[in-house]
Amino acid sequence: MRRDRVAEALLSLVAPADHAASTVGDLMEEADARGRLWFWQSVVRVALSLLARDLLAAPLAMVAASAFTWFLYMGLCLVLGLGGYVVVTLIWGGAYILAHHTGLELLVDLLRLRFDWPPIPAWMTYAIQAVVLFAIAPLQIGRSSAPHFRGHELSLVLVMLLIWSAMAVFAPIVGIGIAATPRTMPVIATFVLLGILMERHRAASTS
Repeated sequence: MRRDRVAEALLSLVAPADHAASTVGDLMEEADARGRLWFWQSVVRVALSLLARDLLAAPLAMVAASAFTWFLYMGLCLVLGLGGYVVVTLIWGGAYILAHHTGLELLVDLLRLRFDWPPIPAWMTYAIQAVVLFAIAPLQIGRSSAPHFRGHELSLVLVMLLIWSAMAVFAPIVGIGIAATPRTMPVIATFVLLGILMERHRAASTS
């Protein structure tokens, strides 16, 4: 991948796409004389400068959006968690029927095997909740937030990381043996950012 495209993708997280492209174009013109290291140092400096400006431009709007999306995240975790548990229960029950009420049962009786079917193991319940809390729900929040914060995505994720860490203390999401805590927020925020990038890629490929 060309370095100008990588640099544009980075800067477009903290600035409009046309601004990012023009900035990278200016830096590329000087990079031939100053070198690759200077180019990337300049890209990082510009990104940090734009990020700081972005955070100071409309902090209240991003704080309000982050607090609102926390409750969307809670509801999404509940719906997806219940849905995942229902699906696993149906699969588990289907396997039970297959093993006990079909020709397999005759084979088990013929071999005189004792086959006790256990309930759904606790680790599977934890796994469903973990995947929903830490991956699927944050991805969906990122994808739904992307169209509303184009050019401000990185600022939104940083504010969301702070606000969601506080919300996890005062309005926690607690499952069966698992919870979203401030310690797990970097993982959750990473998947939010990944969801944003996925939505941006989808929008760019369809435009």
